[in-house]
Amino acid sequence: MWEYPAMILLLIVVFLTAAAIRKSKITRFPEYRFFIWGLLTKVLGGLLFASIYVFYYGQGDTTSFYECSLAFCKLFLHDTSDFFTAYFGGGTQEVKSYFTSDTGEPLMYMFAEGSTRFTMKLLVPFMLLSGGSYFITTVLVAIFTYGGLWQLFRMFYKKFPQHAKGLAVAILFMPSVMFWGSGIMKDSFTLAATCYLIVAIYNLIESKGNKVLNVLRMILFAFVVVSIKAYVIVILLPSTLVWMLYNRVRKVRNKLVRKLILPFVYVIVITGSYFGLNAFGESLGKFSVKNALKTAAINQNDLKQDYYEGNSFDIGDFDPTIGGALSKFPQATLAGLFRPYVWDSRNVVMFLSALENLFVLGFTLLVLFRLNWSKVSSFMVSQPLLLYCLVFSVLFAFMIGLTSPNYGALVRFRIPLTPLYMTCLMVLNGELKAKRQQQTARNNTTSSLAI
Repeated sequence: MWEYPAMILLLIVVFLTAAAIRKSKITRFPEYRFFIWGLLTKVLGGLLFASIYVFYYGQGDTTSFYECSLAFCKLFLHDTSDFFTAYFGGGTQEVKSYFTSDTGEPLMYMFAEGSTRFTMKLLVPFMLLSGGSYFITTVLVAIFTYGGLWQLFRMFYKKFPQHAKGLAVAILFMPSVMFWGSGIMKDSFTLAATCYLIVAIYNLIESKGNKVLNVLRMILFAFVVVSIKAYVIVILLPSTLVWMLYNRVRKVRNKLVRKLILPFVYVIVITGSYFGLNAFGESLGKFSVKNALKTAAINQNDLKQDYYEGNSFDIGDFDPTIGGALSKFPQATLAGLFRPYVWDSRNVVMFLSALENLFVLGFTLLVLFRLNWSKVSSFMVSQPLLLYCLVFSVLFAFMIGLTSPNYGALVRFRIPLTPLYMTCLMVLNGELKAKRQQQTARNNTTSSLAI
């Protein structure tokens, strides 16, 4: 029972430190007024996730990761030399033989798979610091991975400070992101690394900070993303190319020249993405250029089986070709963005996810109905960062909706797109509100002059 008092003491120290950081920063950086609240939400999300899987489900991937990483920790305490051999070794039976009955053995199906083994190794330092406590490790992971979301929030805040509250909701306070992205899972590290990677790319595009350091950060976090969930790169690469090229195009003053350049932009994006993704090869697994369409078609057929017990959705059969996949673009994208719906829920966790999806869908429709379509395209082109958010979100939703028909996987896979998609909506909604207020003020001024 020592872990609960230790966890409370840790939380006290962490939030006192956070309060000191906020106090020292807030005068120069007003966005720090959200710092503690964001951290608190992240920690609570992690503890809620851990509690549900321990006390409600009894087990899950998170407890399997914990047990496998615990074996590494015990090996470290038992024989440091063997630990480093196993830690830097591969997923072979020979390497696994370094673990004994005293240390416990990682599950072979997890140990043999590269991305899960990489995640186990990432967890080891946190578990050593926590003394092997599941809940303290969860708190440490939540705190550590909060840095990615916080840096992403600061990036958008500097670009759109007038929409601070909306950005905070979009990035720091979305329940699904805090729940699925704060526990002992792949998703927590993937989300944080993706956020850091986007910030590094932004700094390079906008020429902010030291270029060499930004390149090194980009390489590091791209490596982490590819090592855990390489499919994120499938969408990140073309979206980033759109972002970079539109950032260049918008600086061309002549409108005719801009329009003539755009077709070449599309060709560069498609060609560059294809060759870039091929370069990653087998590391992309089922999401590789070679396998993605075949995998998606197989999954859609598989979901009709009885063993899913209603926890999956069906967008219909399609041929494993580009044309066949694109024929399912509307259904797959809507599923990736907004499912499960409330009536799809089969348990408490899915129902809570469905409530959030209902809010996101309603907010999306509200913004769409308010948009002035004759002006929104020019606004998006003038803001390549927002265009990137939209392109990434839509393509990512299409990919996961096409390849991941199980609701449990879908809600977890979605979290990298949620902050970007909601940011896009929040900024658009904020701009619409500002324009309405300006129009109202002009109308009032005109009425006053007429009187």
